[in-house]
Amino acid sequence: MSAHSNRPQRKAVPVSQIERKTFRLDCIRFTLQGWIDIIFKNYILLIAIRVFDLADYAKGLLSAAPYIGMALTPFVVHFFTQIYPMPSNYATTLWLFIASIALVIASLTNEWFIFFVAIMFAKLLYKQTLPFATDIYNQNYPKERRGWIISKLFTILALSGIVAAKFCGKVLDYSLMNYRQILLLAGIATLLCGYIYYKMPNRHIFSRESQSTLHSNLLILCNDRLFTLILFLWSLMSFAFQMTYPLRMEYLANRCYGLNLSNDTISLITVIIPSVTRIASTLFWGKIFDTQNFAVMKIMIDLCFLTSIPTFFFTDNFALWIISAIALGLNYGGNLTAWQLWVTKIVPSPEKLGAYVSLDVAIMGIRDALATTFGYFLLSHAISLHTICVIAILLTVISAIGFCFLVKHPRLC
Repeated sequence: MSAHSNRPQRKAVPVSQIERKTFRLDCIRFTLQGWIDIIFKNYILLIAIRVFDLADYAKGLLSAAPYIGMALTPFVVHFFTQIYPMPSNYATTLWLFIASIALVIASLTNEWFIFFVAIMFAKLLYKQTLPFATDIYNQNYPKERRGWIISKLFTILALSGIVAAKFCGKVLDYSLMNYRQILLLAGIATLLCGYIYYKMPNRHIFSRESQSTLHSNLLILCNDRLFTLILFLWSLMSFAFQMTYPLRMEYLANRCYGLNLSNDTISLITVIIPSVTRIASTLFWGKIFDTQNFAVMKIMIDLCFLTSIPTFFFTDNFALWIISAIALGLNYGGNLTAWQLWVTKIVPSPEKLGAYVSLDVAIMGIRDALATTFGYFLLSHAISLHTICVIAILLTVISAIGFCFLVKHPRLC
């Protein structure tokens, strides 16, 4: 389907009051979420390395916690569908409220174990909101411009993340004990995000067809071969990404690699430059999703990630690190837009969205939890960073080749 044929459709759909209000609230929520995501993805690991000096297994579990939470989402969807039915926005509010309490507890402790447990709990709950957020997007935003809207929101997310990264890097460079304020800030932002979800104009409860059970998941995987194949190919690249992403922080921050850069410089390489690139490319990715075959988009995303690996781990050259950061930002922007919405493009009927999304999130959670811990497992068993990166490159190449065979599939147009 060409971009020319799609544009009139997108303009023909009027903006409803629900869409307008949801977007206004989402602009605030994504601003807050930019801070939460940066702290969760980068600074909690930095705190674990430089403040608490956690063992490799503990750092691996902290990195894997969001994905373990995602793996548990079928049970969460089942709970809020069958046991205690609750609208999507209310369920999200409840989970974020509890996560904010855990972050406050983590900010008040000096004990590594309490910090570890509280952060694990907060990350688990935070990621379990994904199926409900996707349901809200599906209900409140029209499919003709859903990718465009989400890409604009991710631009806000990235801008907020840049500010958060610069602020957190400076604060931790001033004193590592300022980690308390950073975690407290994340707790307040999480609480406010929960309140914004509560105010959203969405009272939809997943139908019985949306509940994700072992039987329904097996039926989907067996009957929808395209969905299963995409999950497999996507899993190869995501496994490679998650296996190496925490090791970027390890490579730059851990003294054993001889770099030991400042927190501010680490923020520049791992957060700020990728975020700026993501901002510059996010509307492009939104248009690609709305107008082009999805397989083409995934091939482009895979190639960006391939570029980012050797230019980061196989050198200590600052200029190459910048190239790697730019490629990583392109990959992250495209992957985030694609993953947030791709199920809405191929799901056979709206009633099955909950089952498809929760299955997608669960598989991603299991896969990425294994990938993150696997990277640290290999590292702790004297496998070099270079060897781990070669494995990641091979997995991504196989993924890209697989998507080449899906370029003309009609369901992906």
